[in-house]
Amino acid sequence: MEIRIFHYNPLYFNNKIDNGTIIALNGFEGSNGQNILMIESSKIYSERLWIAGVLLWTLGMTSSGLAQVPATDAASGRNLTVVEEVRLGKAPPEFTRVVIQLSRRTTYRFIPDLANKRIALFIRKAKLDPEVRSQIYQERNLERIDIREIGNHVKLTLNYKNSNTRIIHFIQHNPHQIILDLKGDRGEIFMAGKPTAIKDRSPRRPKKILRKPSAHKSIVPGLSAEKIRQAIRADQESKFKSGDKDYEKALLLFQRKDYLEAVPALKAFSRKYPESRYRANATYLMAEAKYNLAVQDPAPKFEEALEAYQYAMRQYPKSSFYDHALLKISSIFEAMDYTLEAKTLYLEGLRRNKRSRYIPARQLGLAKMLLKEEKIDEAYKAFQMILKKTPSDVGARVGVYRIAQWYFDRGDYQAALPIYEDAVKRWPDQLSRRPQINFQIGEIYFSAKHWDRAREYYFNLVNLDPESATAHKALNRIGDSYLLEDTGQTVQQGQSALSVFDQSYRNAPGSDESQYAKIRLADIGLRYPTLPVRDLIFEIPPFIDPYQAYREVFQESQSSDILSEVTLSRGSAYYQEQRYLEAIDEFKKLLPWAPNTRFHRSAQNFIRLAVISLIDQYAKQQGHLPILYAYGDYVGLGLGDIQNIKTRLQIGESYMAIGIHSEALEFFETVKLSDLNGAYTDRLFLNLGQIHLSETQFKEAERVAKTFLNTFPESPRVPEALLILADAYQGQKRFDDAIRTYRTLLSDHDFKKSLMHYRIAETHFAKGNLRQSVQAHRKAIDTYDRKIRNLPEFIQTAYYKLGILQHMQGNFKGSLDALQAGRKLFPDHPLRDWADFLIADNLDKLNRKDDAFKELNQLVESYPPENLLQQAAESRLKIIDWEKHLKELL
Repeated sequence: MEIRIFHYNPLYFNNKIDNGTIIALNGFEGSNGQNILMIESSKIYSERLWIAGVLLWTLGMTSSGLAQVPATDAASGRNLTVVEEVRLGKAPPEFTRVVIQLSRRTTYRFIPDLANKRIALFIRKAKLDPEVRSQIYQERNLERIDIREIGNHVKLTLNYKNSNTRIIHFIQHNPHQIILDLKGDRGEIFMAGKPTAIKDRSPRRPKKILRKPSAHKSIVPGLSAEKIRQAIRADQESKFKSGDKDYEKALLLFQRKDYLEAVPALKAFSRKYPESRYRANATYLMAEAKYNLAVQDPAPKFEEALEAYQYAMRQYPKSSFYDHALLKISSIFEAMDYTLEAKTLYLEGLRRNKRSRYIPARQLGLAKMLLKEEKIDEAYKAFQMILKKTPSDVGARVGVYRIAQWYFDRGDYQAALPIYEDAVKRWPDQLSRRPQINFQIGEIYFSAKHWDRAREYYFNLVNLDPESATAHKALNRIGDSYLLEDTGQTVQQGQSALSVFDQSYRNAPGSDESQYAKIRLADIGLRYPTLPVRDLIFEIPPFIDPYQAYREVFQESQSSDILSEVTLSRGSAYYQEQRYLEAIDEFKKLLPWAPNTRFHRSAQNFIRLAVISLIDQYAKQQGHLPILYAYGDYVGLGLGDIQNIKTRLQIGESYMAIGIHSEALEFFETVKLSDLNGAYTDRLFLNLGQIHLSETQFKEAERVAKTFLNTFPESPRVPEALLILADAYQGQKRFDDAIRTYRTLLSDHDFKKSLMHYRIAETHFAKGNLRQSVQAHRKAIDTYDRKIRNLPEFIQTAYYKLGILQHMQGNFKGSLDALQAGRKLFPDHPLRDWADFLIADNLDKLNRKDDAFKELNQLVESYPPENLLQQAAESRLKIIDWEKHLKELL
């Protein structure tokens, strides 16, 4: 019979503690394949301790040294045991009792780390209740308990205070509990059995003296003392041959995560003990150590670890480590982007062992590879299948969030949002563990203009991780949301935004986000200049002097984003103040950005709006050339054409005004095609009639005018159509029809009285009716509004023509007055030269010879000899001089 001895403290019976003892046991840890070890080790003790091993063996310990509870159906892979609570219970004096509340019966194992004063307890096929957390205690025997899930298992690490701590553990049913009693004194490190009794207060009984058993009487039924001694001796020889001490030293280095020392120690052990029963373990451990060394490097190189795993699997294919190594090689290939190899090995692992503890890890690896290959729908389904079987799988949860982020990074917020919302509903704690998720969800709601929801997540980030740069950006986003939100409560929104940006402005001064806040404070100062902020106003300089704030940001910032942001804000400020040319100059500075960037798109949009507004402004002032200059400048920027219907109509009218009718007609045609509601149809009719008049196509002009009057009899533009009709009649020399239509405009529409009288005057003159023409010219002058500073061309002409017509009628006094008034008011008029000559002639006719002589002399001196007017004046001077001499002779 082979007897395997489970060693506790080897020096228990002489009251000494040896902290170097390593317990012989089987352990496990994790579903991700890391540090999952099957360790068997022991220590060689003096022969006089044989009775301790035998006594413990008789207490019912298993051959592998495990404290066990009867197996349950958790091992079959069905529902997991839930660790519902970990708390301190009522314990005997000087003891600390830890109570682990379970939902059902299960098995558990211990792995001690005596050197570091801690013991790990693994509960198999179990998961944690969400409320169970690691805890720190102010206890005489216990410092803290670390608790975490590892795959389908739960690990509790008890950190005790004293090296010589006694730990007694047992199971209890109804309710299902694991009880651990700790006491920091001399004695056995572990005991498995009944609960510790409450200390008896009665007088103590004399201690029993342990005596060495008689050689003739066995304390183990069926085994003599001699056979027990032989078994112990054989066990000691086996340990020496297997190199237990060297293995334990190498193993201890591995357990302490000193992988640089563990690798050579394990290699030396394998060379020294080629027949050791731990050779397979050492080979796999060496591969594991190399892997752990590789992952510590920021740019890991897995070649050595991969070769070590492959060697171990070839040499020891029946090792319990084989399945673990197969998983590790799969993950290495995945990390090295050997997709086909990794997928093949993951699938092979699933096929080889349907009950492997690494099935969830392999399924997770395959799902992650689908995500890496951007097979998003398949990856999402794979993660959901894992979570359906194992809701607590952290890797699958992270995978779901990564899918949401994949959509987020690509701007597909519509696809990302439902995944985020579902994940947050199922695992809200992830928002605390990974605060940046709050920013991503906030950005989605921000882009959808769900301001309240966006602010909720931004505030979460600011509260959870206030020192991060993203939190500072989230703070600015909160301020932006107040400015963009349309609630009708302008003052309240402005104050909220001002408060948030003021806080951001003072946070990390000089940073990009602080500068951004400064820009926004200046924007608020321009948008809400009368915002009531009480005494705070004196503490927010950017709000008081926005343009100074813009200048300071330009001088201080080195960030192209911030410089572009302040350029955009200053251009917007100019635009709001209708300083369109300055606004356009600012926005042009942003055009070098790539076309798909926010700054380029905003600049393009604002330039278009500014040009449209500028053209409308010029149109109201009849500034046709400035309109065409502005339009030409815009086209030269390469931003496409202006599609605004009204603006295109104004551009066409400007071309029409300067006589470029072909361009005008092209613009009018595009307006006609775009104006689906017919808002500008009447205006297009009239413009077409004007072009026909300009091109002396009077019949066509008449047809257009009459069509308009029949089609739009109620239009407010009827007077304009009548004017085109009257001008068309005049062009056809149908003077009576023209005069009648002009008079209809005066009587029925009170339309531009001064202009109508002028047109009537011109028509009478064309008919040869000088008297009626003079009267109409006088009415044109008399009815014009003298409050208008810049008199139109026809009024200026009316003064001169009135004088010319009266001269033709022989009314020299009236002619002199009209021409002198015209010359004084409008000295640069084209008829000025002839007016000067006629003034001299009128003076002559009125017998004011000297005045006439002066006027003519001025004309002669003002013009070159070849000028016709100069020649006429010189001739007239000679006649006056001849008449003067003739009079003297007579």
